[in-house]
Amino acid sequence: MFFKHNSRGQATVEMALALIAGVVPLTLGLFAFTEIAWTYHALVTLTRQGAQYAATHCWQDETGSNVRNWMQANAPSFPDRPQLTSGEIQIQVIYWMHDPVSHTSALFSCSEEPCSAECVPDSVTVSISGYQFNHFLTVLGLPALQVPSFSTTVEIEGAGANPETGVSAP
Repeated sequence: MFFKHNSRGQATVEMALALIAGVVPLTLGLFAFTEIAWTYHALVTLTRQGAQYAATHCWQDETGSNVRNWMQANAPSFPDRPQLTSGEIQIQVIYWMHDPVSHTSALFSCSEEPCSAECVPDSVTVSISGYQFNHFLTVLGLPALQVPSFSTTVEIEGAGANPETGVSAP
């Protein structure tokens, strides 16, 4: 004697369990990873663009205020971009002088007029620090992720300018 079992309800329960235990967490994890990767890429790009801007624009002060202002105005799109202007994400600009004899570097400073031929550093480092990623993680009940500092160092570019004479050649 054979009994016929109705398995329609069992399949529905199994599908609901598979969705709850597998598909939904994987989808949420994919969203979180994508947002983290997007933010990471934006911050790395911002430090590179800021260093390139500093390398191609004249030195104005020890703090690099012109570079910080440019970075705040021209940051790539990412979820926490407003934190740049509020100061929650710190931008630091450091100019360097290099001694070719001793192979050492020292902080650059200049007492002459900014944007003059006498005030030309050798390189610049732009860094970002103090950022905590917390968008998607807090929804899942996880603590904020402390993002490491990003920095980029590049040589100053003169675009054909001779710092000794202050004359630019094409």
